[in-house]
Amino acid sequence: LQLSTAAMRLDAQTVSTLLQSNPGIHLDEDTTNAAFRAVVNAVDRAEARDQPIPPTVPQMLHHIFDADLQHLLTREKITKNVTCMMPQTEGLTTHGLNYVFDDGEHKNLPLEEGRKCEDGNCCDKCSRNIFPTFAQEDEINFDTYPGLNTLTFNELEKVSAATIIQFMRLIERVRRTMAHEYGLDLKTLLPLQAYSRKYVAGTTQKGGGGGEGDFVTLHTDEATHGGYHYSCVIYLSTQGEDFQGGDFVFNDPKDPDAPAEDFRHMSLEEQLRRTGRKLTPFHPTRGAAVIFSSGWENMHEV
Repeated sequence: LQLSTAAMRLDAQTVSTLLQSNPGIHLDEDTTNAAFRAVVNAVDRAEARDQPIPPTVPQMLHHIFDADLQHLLTREKITKNVTCMMPQTEGLTTHGLNYVFDDGEHKNLPLEEGRKCEDGNCCDKCSRNIFPTFAQEDEINFDTYPGLNTLTFNELEKVSAATIIQFMRLIERVRRTMAHEYGLDLKTLLPLQAYSRKYVAGTTQKGGGGGEGDFVTLHTDEATHGGYHYSCVIYLSTQGEDFQGGDFVFNDPKDPDAPAEDFRHMSLEEQLRRTGRKLTPFHPTRGAAVIFSSGWENMHEV
């Protein structure tokens, strides 16, 4: 009761003291969410009065973010460990290196085991993880957080404080999950790019950063940006209810011992896409997340 009262009063110092002196207690989900609402209200009041944000707000947010991870770790997670891969470093021509940026030939890039991890801090563990309930329904409610599904940091003038702080809450959950999954120091994980993107049938995507489009071609995140080492996609809508299509597909070399498949009923383009490959689709559901290492072991498309 004392911890709950302190959290909802944004008494971050008392919360810190109680958590440190009593390792067996923690912020439960109801208390964490109540504290988050108190943070949003405090920011709204400060904004309305044109006053500085109280210093207890960022302090309390740290406790909320840490509690969010602990709650997430009690939910379902589906993990597949994979061998880290990177472009072959020997015997590759300059032309061959261009395959990293050639959509059609990306899957043919000669690879070897290891992490490229240019200018970054990576571990030697690679994986792909699915969290069916990464975000709860009330955390991605567009009535409570208007504009959450279209947010970019380039256009925040008309976005409510609640939406911005909730977006940051989800990003911090991603950071802490990656640090936990890959054994990394949290302060080494910088969100280089974070935005909400929508896909519109019949349109062609023009660049990243929230550009519209009805598909994403086969690619490797670390090839598109040297600073991408770990990736996450959080879904704010459900396939079959809010949209059709949209599978997130991991695209791997096919096991040479796997039985042959009959592609004759498919288009030539689709036959070329599938030949020699194993496609593993994830069907998006609202609140789910896919978190994975960004190297060539996790080529993917939408």
